[in-house]
Amino acid sequence: MNENPHILGLALGGGAFRGTAHLGVIKALEEEGLRPGFLCGTSAGAMAAAFYAFGMPPEEIRNVARNLRWLKATNFTFSKLGLLSNNEIGKFIEKYLGDVLIEDSPIPLAIVAADISSGEKVVFKTGSLSTAIMSSTCIPGVFMPAQVAGRMLVDGAIVENVPVSILREMGAKVCVGVDLGSGGYREPETLVEVLLNAFSIAIDRTIHNMSEQADVIIKPSLAGYSLTDSGNSIKLYAEGYRSGIMALDEIKTLVEKAGPSSLEVLEQKFRSWLES
Repeated sequence: MNENPHILGLALGGGAFRGTAHLGVIKALEEEGLRPGFLCGTSAGAMAAAFYAFGMPPEEIRNVARNLRWLKATNFTFSKLGLLSNNEIGKFIEKYLGDVLIEDSPIPLAIVAADISSGEKVVFKTGSLSTAIMSSTCIPGVFMPAQVAGRMLVDGAIVENVPVSILREMGAKVCVGVDLGSGGYREPETLVEVLLNAFSIAIDRTIHNMSEQADVIIKPSLAGYSLTDSGNSIKLYAEGYRSGIMALDEIKTLVEKAGPSSLEVLEQKFRSWLES
């Protein structure tokens, strides 16, 4: 259906291990031929967007994500700037995708981080993919900020958790955002979970203004799912898939309206025939 890939853009928000739900959404869109022509992500959404943009199918990404365990993906640190180092996230990206550049992605890709010194939104559209992902996943207080080009970068959720505005800048005509904010939080059992809950609550309070920029917001029902437990990946995938299916009709209608007219399609095919 989606003959013109430069119509649909998909913005994936943060959510730690709940990010597996993004893959179910992508699968639902893919099955209907709604393959996004632009991808943008923050934190866990940046990871999902990156793996898909570089050609990995949703089911395979889900299997890879199941191998990611909280403490295996982090290193404890005695730094005054954070409890954990997420250098292992960079190694994880390079293990499965290689030492690649963002601009080499088959699908145009952008990754959002934030400068913790200035509050500025930092958007990676070029450069090292692993560095961008490391920056975008540095939850303040939990992780040490990533040091990039003299800047201290942290999780982009504090500036734009569902980065729909970036899709507009990239050229998408129909912008779909996926918000993993749950509206409900599990009782924390560790200091890290306390910090994660605090961060998520703050982000959920500010997401509404950002979501107004989207044509469609997909919001899987994730209340009760832990931010730190990857053991629910199949259920999270299913919740994402279900929410994606429910949004299909609206997205298809918008894509059809935004696409070229029948005359424009005919002219394009005629030009292609002349050039062949």
